[in-house]
Amino acid sequence: MFKRNTVFVVGAGGSREIGLPTGGELRAKIANALSSSANGFNRNAIGAALVEIYNQRSESLNIDRYLKAAKSISRAMFGALSIDNFLATHQADEDILLMGKLAIASVILEEEGNSAIKTDSNDEILFQNTETYWMNTFCKLMSEEVIRGDFATLFHDVSIITFNYDRCIEHFLPHYLKTYFLIDEVQANKLASTLNVIHPYGGVGRYPNRGGSAATIPFGSYKNPIHLAAAANQIQTFGERMVEDVTVKKMKHLINEAEHIVFLGFSFADMNMELLVPEDVHSKKVIFATTLGMSDPNLIPIRLKMISDFRTLDGMAPDVGMAALSANDMLNHYWRPIFK
Repeated sequence: MFKRNTVFVVGAGGSREIGLPTGGELRAKIANALSSSANGFNRNAIGAALVEIYNQRSESLNIDRYLKAAKSISRAMFGALSIDNFLATHQADEDILLMGKLAIASVILEEEGNSAIKTDSNDEILFQNTETYWMNTFCKLMSEEVIRGDFATLFHDVSIITFNYDRCIEHFLPHYLKTYFLIDEVQANKLASTLNVIHPYGGVGRYPNRGGSAATIPFGSYKNPIHLAAAANQIQTFGERMVEDVTVKKMKHLINEAEHIVFLGFSFADMNMELLVPEDVHSKKVIFATTLGMSDPNLIPIRLKMISDFRTLDGMAPDVGMAALSANDMLNHYWRPIFK
């Protein structure tokens, strides 16, 4: 359990540890997913999902307009900073937005199913494949000194804000709890649901056994056109600026209440930071951040802005610790200051 109120902020680098794509890798996969031939989309599920969407609208589908949009996205990906940036540029183009979201949903759902935390024929995760995953280390450290059955406050002082569309956190956690604490699936799902996990930009469907009104989509279900259509509908890109006010307020409140903030595999994009930083910071923060792959010229302004953003009303600057480590290595190297 955590000794201090802690918020983890997770970016693509966090899911990369189990095989999910980073932004650059996602661009290439998006380009491939939207490829087509004279017979239509090479990914049949994308074409079928379009049919499903138009059936729901009770409208006739003009497939040619979406093949054109898909081709435009595919050609542009290697000149784009990210798929989200490209969709932000073309946010007024409904065809581009829809095809972009269908491609994101298709790729992310497929990558969930190919990840190191996919389940086997017995619906179990092979935990020997997850030793380098930060959630494995998170769970190990979180479980320290916890006696089976004494779960009331297990996740009392921790929350996770993930800017990823995948549901890897929600998928891994109940499997871990079931395996480690030797509890049944119902207990594990109930306990896992008490960990507060926020997706500011939505995700590829609500994870089974998690609350909410969004459509439930099984982990890794990318071939089902109904699931794919529903997943695309739940994705928001940062260019749309459609994050609900209640979600923004909740995130800012969590950050303000936190003593520790841990950034894992996060790129510190200005628009994402704006969603997190409170207007007035009430208490001194201790910040830990991974910076693997970032250059010093980029890190200097990021650090300075972070110090400015998290300075309290009475002038106390945060303690900022940055390390060129992976998300998992950060937890292994800094487990005592983070968890104790």
